[in-house]
Formats: sequence, structure tokens, C-alpha cells
Amino acid sequence: ATIEAARRKGFRRFVLQTNAILLTPGLRERLVRLGVRSYMVSFHSHRPALYDKITGSRRLFSKAAAGLAGLIRDEGCHVTVNVVVNAANYRDLPGLMGFIGGLAAGLPRRRRPGVYFSMINEFGHEKAPAWTVDLAQVAPFLRRAEQRCRREGLRVESLGSETAFPACLFQDPGRHAARRAFPQDRVRDAEEFSGAPESIGRAKRPACRRCAFDAKCLGVPARYARMFGLGALKVPSRRSHA
Repeated sequence: ATIEAARRKGFRRFVLQTNAILLTPGLRERLVRLGVRSYMVSFHSHRPALYDKITGSRRLFSKAAAGLAGLIRDEGCHVTVNVVVNAANYRDLPGLMGFIGGLAAGLPRRRRPGVYFSMINEFGHEKAPAWTVDLAQVAPFLRRAEQRCRREGLRVESLGSETAFPACLFQDPGRHAARRAFPQDRVRDAEEFSGAPESIGRAKRPACRRCAFDAKCLGVPARYARMFGLGALKVPSRRSHA
């Protein structure tokens, strides 16, 4: 009903954020007819028990996987899989990329889905600290996932929001850095944040200002910096700037 009302007002292009659980073939067909061809699908684990733990659901993995697979294989759909990286799933990122690649097996590269890796935001660091993780631990697995995406023909989407990881965590930061600059007014540069006031929004190391991607990066949430420090942030080598 919402999409139909929007169409009556002249809108023709839509992006649907979904977990894909309710996207039966009939509903997908109806949505495509209404002009919904772009989908951002939240899918955080290929392990059923871990999927339930992360999403707070029970036995919905098979429906989510079937819905995601259906979207990927619908020729009229453009799919991006959003993975929120956390303490429970970061070690499984390469395997998850393999699972997503399997759902797209046999499709030409132009029809395979993209993957967006999301970092837990400021609110998440405050409300769910047990799910947070030191990015120094995440980085090796993120890079292996990046490599697995290439083997599977999956696009790693550019980092374009405040949930984006710093580009320096990737093996090929120049390929994945945001396409636009971000306002830096909420970002504070310091080496130590353990005693920083709650009002600070984002954090970077002073060395980050030498990075070619500095203007396109918001660093990390200040609460993350207070919990884990900023040792994971490294200025990429010049070879990574292309």
C-alpha cells in the first residue's frame, strides 16, 4: 500500500530494506511490478543457530536464505547484502561470502549481489557492548572476506555511511573507500580516548589526517575508541591509494 501510494505521487524507483523472510515468489513478483528493483538485505550469518542468535529470531534462517536466494536469481532485481560485523560473526565472514557466492552460482557477474560490511554504530556500542569487537581482531577476517568476494564474483560496495568501516581495514582501501567526502565536524583526533566526554561523536588518530582517504572516512564511534583504542587504524601505504 505504501509503495502504491508513492507511485500515485509519481515515484518510480524504490529501494527496499528487508531481511527477506517474507519475500515469497508471489510477493517478489508483485514488488518488481511496482518498481521495487533494488534490495538491501540484512543477512549476518550462514549458520542457522548463529543467525537466530544475532537476529533474536527462532528457526527463520531457512526462510531468510530462501528469500535472499530468490532475490539474487530474479533477473529484475539488484541486491546488496548488508552484513553487520560483530563479536559473534567476524570469524565467519569468509565462509559467509562463500555461502552468498553459492546462492549466485552460475549467474553472470553483472547479476551477482554486492556486499556491504557494516560496523556497529554509536548506539550499538552504548546499548549492546557485548556484541562489539576490537577492529584489530576483525581486520584479518575482513580482508579474507574481501578476497573471497573477488573469487565469488561479489561486489564489495563502497563505504558510504556512518556505519562504514575505515577503508584502511581493507586489503584494497582504494577500491572500497567512499565516493564522497563526509563532514568532519563531529570527528576528534587523539591517541587516547579513555577519558573523553560522551559528547564526542567520532574518533580518529592524528596520523589519519595524512591518509589519502581521510575526507571520505568518519573513523570510528567515540565509544568504540574508549573501549578498544585506535590501534587498528593504520595509514595505508601509497600503493593502496589507487
